[in-house]
Amino acid sequence: MLRKKSFTIIVGSVLLLTAIGVYIAVSSLNNAGTTDDINQTDVVSTAGVATTAPQTKTGKENPFGEKVKTPLSEDLIQQYIHAMSHQKVEAEEKWSFFEITDERIDYLLGQLEINNYKSEHTYKEILMSWKEGDFSGAVSDHNRIWRMRKGNIGVATGLLSTKEEKKYIESQKKEKR
Repeated sequence: MLRKKSFTIIVGSVLLLTAIGVYIAVSSLNNAGTTDDINQTDVVSTAGVATTAPQTKTGKENPFGEKVKTPLSEDLIQQYIHAMSHQKVEAEEKWSFFEITDERIDYLLGQLEINNYKSEHTYKEILMSWKEGDFSGAVSDHNRIWRMRKGNIGVATGLLSTKEEKKYIESQKKEKR
């Protein structure tokens, strides 16, 4: 009886993994030729539960250079957007910084596709605007995230000029959230 139960569990696991593999293969074929930066190709089995681990096309799991669990938490999405916004805005205090790159924007947009977030609409609106090269709302973008994070120092008061932005980026010794 025990052997039959073990055999049934093994067969069920193999069928589940096969179904996931077929789904991934079909999805890959359907998405061939797209510019989507997130590939759902790595299947990881943890205690009998198969999950997909998102990776960028460059093979990095996180273009922010940090080892964190994915999908990203709501808090981490906010931290990354907030830190990137500092590149574009004037503020009395800025304690975090990540340079805005297409790879990072695409990565965060990809995270929005694989998880549900309370303020997903806000994040997507900000990131899509930035993806299109529109930073005219960066002050508002910063302050929306800043308020979500219950900020009390460092409200954004204006946009940096191109020259000021370049100087700010050059002054940053390292990227941090």
